[in-house]
Amino acid sequence: MADRTKKATLELDESRNSGGNIRFQSLRSLPKSWIIVGVIFYCASVLTVGLLAGLVPKRTQHITVIATPMPVLPNATTGAIVTATATAAATTSVTQDPSQCINDECNPRLISDLTVDSYELEYTCNDTRQTTAEGQVTIEFRLKQPTKQLIYHSKGLIKLEEPAIFEDGVYRFVSMRKYIPNDYISLSLSADSLFAPNRYKLVQKFVVNLTATSLGFYRSFYKDNNETMGTLLATKFRPTEARTAFPCFDEPHLKATFKINIIHPMNTIALSNFPIIEENDENGLRRTIFVETFALSTYLVSWAILPDTYGKKFDDNDEPMVTVWARQEPTNNNHTLLALETASNAIPFYKDYFNTADALPPKIDILAIFDLASTAMESSGLISFREDRIIYDAKIASTFQKQQFADIVAHEIAHSWMGNYVTCKWWDDIWFSEAMVSWLCRKTFAVNHADWNM
Repeated sequence: MADRTKKATLELDESRNSGGNIRFQSLRSLPKSWIIVGVIFYCASVLTVGLLAGLVPKRTQHITVIATPMPVLPNATTGAIVTATATAAATTSVTQDPSQCINDECNPRLISDLTVDSYELEYTCNDTRQTTAEGQVTIEFRLKQPTKQLIYHSKGLIKLEEPAIFEDGVYRFVSMRKYIPNDYISLSLSADSLFAPNRYKLVQKFVVNLTATSLGFYRSFYKDNNETMGTLLATKFRPTEARTAFPCFDEPHLKATFKINIIHPMNTIALSNFPIIEENDENGLRRTIFVETFALSTYLVSWAILPDTYGKKFDDNDEPMVTVWARQEPTNNNHTLLALETASNAIPFYKDYFNTADALPPKIDILAIFDLASTAMESSGLISFREDRIIYDAKIASTFQKQQFADIVAHEIAHSWMGNYVTCKWWDDIWFSEAMVSWLCRKTFAVNHADWNM
């Protein structure tokens, strides 16, 4: 070892020149043939990549559209059952790029010559822990002018079946395509025909993804006082999330009535904008049918499926009746009473101030959700709040917090008139309704809590 160290030292010393620099000598050099092969391989790789980029065609998505089978329809005169006669091919194969718009698809707004009359929605949820739900929507609408394309909204649905379209009761063949950038579903008639001004009905089945993001139709998780994990299903559609829960004309000015049916587990409670009209048990599940709503924007539609152990407090002296739904622990400890009291005081004030009760639904449910994405959502008749914004414990909360929580509840109740009843045509005017309700809710406190000086 000593000889090896000495030799290395001598070699280093001998490599030094008079200027103190070190000369490095390569102990081994690459053969020229290796270098030539490497250069040839590099040039061949560059040439191959260039040829592939230039010669391979752009990927095109192939959409095969299968028309809905012809339905069996009653004869309008005799009532006899007849099968509609096909006037176009039952299967249409379309090759289109869904990122390229066609005609009205290029417009980020729906056509103006359209009136939506009603929706019928039905959902089947076998278990609140599942990640999907089956649904069906029936939309009745009117066209005022001829149009080549019938366009409506849908986004992120796991499955979307071909729709059945009826024009004034007569079945029409259509082809369907998606234009993804605008969340559009576009329907067209055969042979470049136009949809004529008339009454239409659209029926479509779908499967919706139950998200965990507190947007759209979603799952919410919470722990109760016994540390048991619970799950509920709820909705939040403002501004443009209704289209993720069902196909619709998802613009605020296109109001329509809603009939909602929910099939859910027996040990759960279903809520929606309007009261329950009927409940039936079938095949181990419960079907809850709700009263048809007055005209609502799609973002104001709402429903929820709660465990039957969820707590509630209500005041049946109110008209409409107000109920606060929350976890068992805050409910049993009366931590929801501030929300109940604030809503019960605000409603008669607003009714008198506007001199109308037409904006009010027959009941108002206030739903506390542990992980709501925003502070609150003013859906007509079913108002959702993030739990930490309305659960008030007088033993630990300050007076400022009490005033803040009451302000949030009064704000959302005021939306029944400004926002829900009187609705801005488009979202760039939303500041107006928000400013109005912020001003209005302070007027309630001037009457009901003058000592707060708000």
